[in-house]
Amino acid sequence: MKDFQIRLILLVFCLLAFFYSGFSQKTPQKELVESGITKAKLGDFKAAISDFNRAIVFDSSEVEPYFNRGIVFSELKDYQAAISDFTKVIRLKPMYPEPYYNRALAKDYLGDHQSAISDYIKAISLKADYPEAYYNLGLARFDLGAYNEAQNDFTRAIQYRPVFAEAFYNRGLCRFQMKDYQTAIRDFSEAIRMDTSVSDYFSSRGAAKAAAGDFEDALADFSITISMNPETLNPRMNKALALMYLKRYPEALAEYDQIIGLFPEEAEAFTKRGVARQYNGDNKGACEDWKEASLMNSEKSKEYLLKFCQ
Repeated sequence: MKDFQIRLILLVFCLLAFFYSGFSQKTPQKELVESGITKAKLGDFKAAISDFNRAIVFDSSEVEPYFNRGIVFSELKDYQAAISDFTKVIRLKPMYPEPYYNRALAKDYLGDHQSAISDYIKAISLKADYPEAYYNLGLARFDLGAYNEAQNDFTRAIQYRPVFAEAFYNRGLCRFQMKDYQTAIRDFSEAIRMDTSVSDYFSSRGAAKAAAGDFEDALADFSITISMNPETLNPRMNKALALMYLKRYPEALAEYDQIIGLFPEEAEAFTKRGVARQYNGDNKGACEDWKEASLMNSEKSKEYLLKFCQ
């Protein structure tokens, strides 16, 4: 049974000034930084960067223009430039947690999870009650397959932010990966209690229930997911498979019919519909489906053709 991960890195668009050292009075540099922040908030990133560049020319020892330019570069997905700016901030002001955190996010987006982890840990060492840092640290560790460590990070994020649906959800994913299905179900349920608008929460809870053998309850979650995203493949495939496990073959067949109508190139759907047809006593139809799937290079359907359709 497939599970679903959503990666909700919280790239905080912190264009409000963090650093006011040297800016106690209105100066041309401060005016440029404030102008850049306003333009960035309005989505005019090119003009914002121009203002931050000019502010740096006034005084290259102030961190605000570098920090906010780094945020804009992150928003533009120029993560290498963002890392360069956050590194400059860290050199000038090494005791602020925010540049470590934002540099870690940029590294994460580039797939450099190990280095990102080091920055998240540094940010946490400077600010212990930093739920976003714990959360993204957990995501980075999840990507590296360190599920036990990741679940501990999500637990710390929840400790500092008790209403944190994404942290409960991702902790549930860790526990799913560790085959602790009942605890995963509780985490998914808690995420749903906090936010009923995310279809993946229901879909993943359904997958955990199915993995635990509770196919009836899993069906309800898959049905909710489908109602929220009617043209999404995985919850439909999971619902059909749950019906198969419950030996409700006519219903499973009807579900596979709908899936193939929406996804006519999905080989697995033809393969599974063939199985459903066979259980319904339609061997000819089963062989037709397996032949179709084999043309899409389904090895399982090729096996079924050799075994049942000679």
